[in-house]
Amino acid sequence: MNSLTPKGNSHMPQVRFKTLCKVAGITLLSAVLVGCTTSPEDVAADAEAAEQQEKDIASSKGETVPRICPRSSDGWRALDGKRMLIEAQGQWYYLELVGSCDPDSAFSAITTRSSGASSCLERGDDVFTGRPRYGGGRCVVTAIHEWKDEDTAE
Repeated sequence: MNSLTPKGNSHMPQVRFKTLCKVAGITLLSAVLVGCTTSPEDVAADAEAAEQQEKDIASSKGETVPRICPRSSDGWRALDGKRMLIEAQGQWYYLELVGSCDPDSAFSAITTRSSGASSCLERGDDVFTGRPRYGGGRCVVTAIHEWKDEDTAE
């Protein structure tokens, strides 16, 4: 059985334990201080950027569509952690997602899985970011909309 307290007359384990406690305390204090360095201006700028992104998305989001049929050569782009653009046969579409996937961290590919017999993607189908076998996340498509701003998709 391992113990954190020294046995016998040996002071070496006790010194190591005290040193580890000091290092852990300094590390924790550093983390707290770094977390407190966000200025009110930074917070305001982040909020303003998020508000502008919401406006841009609202102005570019078009009508709801029932399904899209992307090909393997079509592209995609993350907007944030739960929204993305996906190309289907030369047209861009906006997808809203719910689940554990993260389009921001999908480096080179995403995977879609349709519940139907076709390869078309519709509400309720899956989007995987990363490789599911290696911890990639899975999301469910909650909405698909036309995307009106071609410049944003590029």
